[in-house]
Amino acid sequence: MVAAVTLSAILQQRWEQTWLVGIGAERFWPQLRQFQAQLQTQQPQSVVLAEPDPVRFLAAFLAACQQPCQVWLANPHWGLEEWQQVVTQCHPDWVIGRVPPTVAARWRNRPVETPARAGYVGSLPSPPTGNSRSSAPPSEPSILIPTGGSSGALRFAAHTWTTLTASVQGFQQHFHCPTVNAYCVLPLFHVSGLMQALRCLLSGGVLICQPFQALLQEGMIAPVPDPAFLSLVPTQLQRLLKCDRDFTPWLQSFTAILLGGAPPWPSLLHTARQLLLPLAPTYGMTETASQVATLHPHEFLVGNRSSGRTLPHASITIRDTAGQPLPPGQTGLIAIEAASLAQAYSQTPVSVPLQTGDLGYLDAAGYLYVLGRQTTLILTGGEKVLPEEVEAAILATGMVQDAAVVGIPDDDWGETVVAVVVSEAPVEGGDRLRQTLKPRLSPYKIPKRWLQRPSLPRNAQGKLNRADLRQWVIQQLQCPPVTTGSALTSGDSAAE
Repeated sequence: MVAAVTLSAILQQRWEQTWLVGIGAERFWPQLRQFQAQLQTQQPQSVVLAEPDPVRFLAAFLAACQQPCQVWLANPHWGLEEWQQVVTQCHPDWVIGRVPPTVAARWRNRPVETPARAGYVGSLPSPPTGNSRSSAPPSEPSILIPTGGSSGALRFAAHTWTTLTASVQGFQQHFHCPTVNAYCVLPLFHVSGLMQALRCLLSGGVLICQPFQALLQEGMIAPVPDPAFLSLVPTQLQRLLKCDRDFTPWLQSFTAILLGGAPPWPSLLHTARQLLLPLAPTYGMTETASQVATLHPHEFLVGNRSSGRTLPHASITIRDTAGQPLPPGQTGLIAIEAASLAQAYSQTPVSVPLQTGDLGYLDAAGYLYVLGRQTTLILTGGEKVLPEEVEAAILATGMVQDAAVVGIPDDDWGETVVAVVVSEAPVEGGDRLRQTLKPRLSPYKIPKRWLQRPSLPRNAQGKLNRADLRQWVIQQLQCPPVTTGSALTSGDSAAE
């Protein structure tokens, strides 16, 4: 297992080892030395890392984490709306990677064009005045990882090297593997990609990086040593299974395929069991530095439908609305305590235990069942409807490619259940779907209105932006806006 050692000691132990494979990995150690020298000279208090190149990202990230500064991870493909949210929270004096010129100007950053690539890398020409500069730097690196989920509002979970390594150790203990090897197809600026890299680096393992689209088009670039782990969101698994290239033998070769980021649908899980894929459904989030509960593949294959038991570094309880613990089998709000728990959202402390806003229960054996978000509950005619349950039932029909359910204002019912589906064939008012759902759902759960779109508003991790979708539905049906009720708020789907 990972000993309580510093990042500098880990890098010294692994110096010049071939721990990274693919995407020009031979550049890693020279670029790490370059970033170490630059950051040691500049000694910034706050660094924004918006690097699209995975090798440069890892080199810059690890170099920055050796400095007592804030390290803000950013998606280099964000649009101006997202970057404007970042600007209100972050005031860096060093930017590594690519940001829009207007953002660089607001940060008083001097854009530098390098011969090899387009982008913006530089430092502030002079300190900002007033209160715009960050306060004194932390005594150890503060690693701020973006999270947004279905609400669409960006915020950053502030981790430390200690919280991230606690997550690595919990993973190793849960899977009984001193060494972790991973095939990463997820973005490194996201917690689901970053933690794969840290597990491999800290445990002496190998990390193979390949963009997901390249995997679909070209196939795998290298075999993964045992024990081998792959992390996917449900939509990625579905695309691999439907691809003309047969990925089934490759998927079967992994020790575990960690499945998270969004709720998987029953038909996908059924197919995975039929193919004997070693799925390990997980539950976690950015705030907990990835999963805090994970089902073992052998449990999944024998029919266990949960998100698994709690990892050793965490504690999960189910609580009522007053915050009191509930016994096994009773549904309530999921609360988490963990050594990997983020310390803050930027400057706002994270509450302990973390109130996730997710509904679920623990069975008598300690397995976690996640039912959905408290804030997405639809109240219709005095009945409560979980959109996730209805969505799973719609997808299980096999008649649509994707589905989402929202509640909209209704004078008679309070809220009406509306389904939005992606389908190659017209849904024609949903009559066939409605008839198919009758044996599977209570009448009040079956959507009364059906709409169709070419795609649903999901992010790279597969999370649905319910707020945007609900607004679109209201516009399509010309419903009056509502200012009260449970459906106003959309929360993150906390399955990382």
